[in-house]
Amino acid sequence: MLGAATIAAAGTGSLAGCGSDDGSGDGVADLQLWTFLDPTGTDPRGKALQEIVDGFNASQSAARVTVTSINFAKIDGEVIRAANTGGGPDIVNIYLPQLAQHVEGGSIQPIDDFAKDWLAKTGSDYLFPIDSAKIDGELMALPWESRVWLLWYRKDLLDKYGVTPPTTLDEAVAAGAAIRKASGNKVTGFAIGLSEQSLGADFMEKFDPLTAGYGGTIIGPDGSASFASDAGVQAMTMIKSFGDAGAFGREVLTMGADEVVNGVKAGTVAMAIAGSFRVAATRSADGVGANLVTTPVPGVTAGSRLPTAVAGQTLAMGANTEHPEQVWAFIQYYLSVESQAKFAGAGVLPVLRSVYDQPAVAQASNAAELLEWRDYLAADGKVSVYPADYSELSTNLVKAAQKMVFDGAAIPAGLTEVQNQYNQNRK
Repeated sequence: MLGAATIAAAGTGSLAGCGSDDGSGDGVADLQLWTFLDPTGTDPRGKALQEIVDGFNASQSAARVTVTSINFAKIDGEVIRAANTGGGPDIVNIYLPQLAQHVEGGSIQPIDDFAKDWLAKTGSDYLFPIDSAKIDGELMALPWESRVWLLWYRKDLLDKYGVTPPTTLDEAVAAGAAIRKASGNKVTGFAIGLSEQSLGADFMEKFDPLTAGYGGTIIGPDGSASFASDAGVQAMTMIKSFGDAGAFGREVLTMGADEVVNGVKAGTVAMAIAGSFRVAATRSADGVGANLVTTPVPGVTAGSRLPTAVAGQTLAMGANTEHPEQVWAFIQYYLSVESQAKFAGAGVLPVLRSVYDQPAVAQASNAAELLEWRDYLAADGKVSVYPADYSELSTNLVKAAQKMVFDGAAIPAGLTEVQNQYNQNRK
């Protein structure tokens, strides 16, 4: 069992324990929840998590949940390593694109038998496509958060440099270039992170919907890579055009998703495509507030919108838990309307339709914005396929993108090389 501390900082290889045994001696099941959220941090989502955990612990006497916070780039490896030694968490938070990796790694177990009756009663309230959490026909997790990727812009910076918010991708290129030039290259006009850190996530969060916007996919229905298509080439060409025009420079080679968001906070990034789940924390930074404006990502032509990936966080049952009934009770509590409303108050896009009628949403200062995000998800959301080795693929793709954007590597050939390598190595 892990120690009694509510939060444990995790480095590689530092976690191996299992929280399934009754270490309290009072007949209460000690459940370990491993998640990327930190209840002691400044992110409003972490504070909502703490309220939910405290509420669950106070609501019943059969189980007590303890939270361990692990950096999002490390948590998957930590969970899989711990599970393979007979330990690991009872409850694990998994980002949907990494779900197949956990199934292959044996760190979680199916929850169909537990969820069947609950889904029969509640499933119609789900906005999130639950089938996306199934692997080989088995339900491996339940989504608790929806997220969309939006055009972010710092209104104060656009006003300062006399730039109008873009309504097409070409306008976004021009606007970003104008801001960077006018600032003497001190402000990145439009940031697309090309660092391979954090699994190349920032790049993939742009390349995937752009490819979809041009009619293609990253992974085809048969599981093979399919991005070296006309659509993929157009998407990569659009990303390169931001660099060619001067909307960003080589500074983006050291930017991942966190660095892009930190740049928006600091006022050194004027525009980006970033997630709805990061908006509340970003606005809480000094000098940001209402200066951060979000809108659906504009498409190729005026009036069109780029598709947004359908992704989000899920809860799964650890493979080695000795208390599956109590774990399931916590998952249900986490997905209750009341808990979802707490997350909505932290700027999270709820997965249940009925939550949007709750005061936490209807009376929120950004209520109209939350509804716009919901409608964008419903109208333009795109479910992607995330194979077990998606992290390796995304890392290889962003490395190739670096060469295509800055070193003159041919786009069709660069994409084809990564695609062929991936398909040849498929398991």
